[in-house]
Amino acid sequence: MRLGPLALVAVALLAGCGGLVGTSTETTVTPAPVPEPPATESTGSAIAPGVGGARIVDADRLARAHRTAIRNRSYVWQERQRASPVETNESERIDTRLWVERERRYRYELSTSWRPVNTSEYTEGETRYRRDVSRAGFTYSTAPGTNVTARYGHQPEVAISRYLAIGSATVAATTVDGQRYYRITGSADTLPVTGEISNYSVEALVAPSGFVRSLSVSYEDVIGSNRERIDYRYRYSAVGETTVQPPEWVRARWPENVTTATTTPTGSATDTPD
Repeated sequence: MRLGPLALVAVALLAGCGGLVGTSTETTVTPAPVPEPPATESTGSAIAPGVGGARIVDADRLARAHRTAIRNRSYVWQERQRASPVETNESERIDTRLWVERERRYRYELSTSWRPVNTSEYTEGETRYRRDVSRAGFTYSTAPGTNVTARYGHQPEVAISRYLAIGSATVAATTVDGQRYYRITGSADTLPVTGEISNYSVEALVAPSGFVRSLSVSYEDVIGSNRERIDYRYRYSAVGETTVQPPEWVRARWPENVTTATTTPTGSATDTPD
């Protein structure tokens, strides 16, 4: 099976260019007939940057606002992509998790179904630690640390720009854990980069700040001679409640270089396999 876009994405990610993705703490989403707030100078919209009335006015602007909204926040981000030939049970996947405590303390995991390499990274301060697992064994390396938003912030930004470039949409006010959000749903016949597609549907939860808490997409596309179903989703959880512990392989290989967080609230990276 030829994956096309997913395979190209995986090549970039495994080379260390970015990050794609679960289980997580569920949030409570409650429909709420709250009145619309007035437009403000900061958002330029009564709803969120780039969103006006029943329309995505500028998906790129929304994407930039999202990137600003997640900077300097703690969270768990999970992203999943699936590609399946229509009318079969086969599928290929890319799964990623990113745990963030602060801009220079975070952990990242990437796995794919068709390539026998899994990548793990842990950044603390000025150093990024990396482990690649393959049939040949383990490969370890280090590199200068970078802020998490600079290293991985483009991934949700690209997804928002691409998948929410739909124009007309249904926008409904709701609440998530007592906070105002907007549920955006819609469809399209084309996507940026991909071009023509069919059976497209998208749903997103968007805060007035532009923070896109979750994004879920499905559509069909012709890749080579195959018609395939593409399913994409990401979501944030444990926002403002995540601490990150160094994985066991980092502690074992560089014991003198890493420190341990003093608390481990819900959403921490300590309750996942090393």
